[in-house]
Amino acid sequence: MMKKILIADDHIIVRLGVTTAIKDAFKTIDISYAQTYDEVFEALEKHTFDLLLLDINMPGGNNIKVIKEIHTVQPELKILVFSSYDESLYALRYIEAGAAGYVNKASSMEEFINAIQVIFERGRYMSDAVQDLYVRKLTTSKSSVDSLNPLYRLSNREMDVARHLIEGLGIMEVSSRLDLSSSTVSTYKSRIFEKLSVSNIPDLIALFKMHTEKE
Repeated sequence: MMKKILIADDHIIVRLGVTTAIKDAFKTIDISYAQTYDEVFEALEKHTFDLLLLDINMPGGNNIKVIKEIHTVQPELKILVFSSYDESLYALRYIEAGAAGYVNKASSMEEFINAIQVIFERGRYMSDAVQDLYVRKLTTSKSSVDSLNPLYRLSNREMDVARHLIEGLGIMEVSSRLDLSSSTVSTYKSRIFEKLSVSNIPDLIALFKMHTEKE
């Protein structure tokens, strides 16, 4: 049976590479493309897809609530997040928000293709590392989990704001990106600093770097 995949990524080289890998692995595949979140929603309103391959760092989005927004258009759509953001910090957040899986762009092409195959067959994919993290979260107290990585203390919305702050965006820019008032962003910023015991953006960047770098 023909499977329909929507690849949402604003980098043409990524789209071409992913397309080649998918077509080599699956012979009955129809692939469409989107370069912004607006194009994603336009495509979903016109066509039904079996899988959305989603780069979360695209124009018009870049926040966890987009998973829920996509499912308001196509509730049964399987979403595989394909991102450069650290899997250990973001995967469970997006899966718990409704994504079917999460694959880091630094992963091997074999893992990427396996993730798609597993989602087609079972409906959800977790790498071994994410499964281990999931088990630890279920079997360990919240305070113990937070002590392993202080970034786990942040809510999903706080993570969205923090991610933009460490990318160098100011309050007004974050406000525009996330469709929040500047006062709300400032409040989130204060909460982030308090939860992580930092007092400025360079310290926040250093903390993120310390706890998201691959071993």
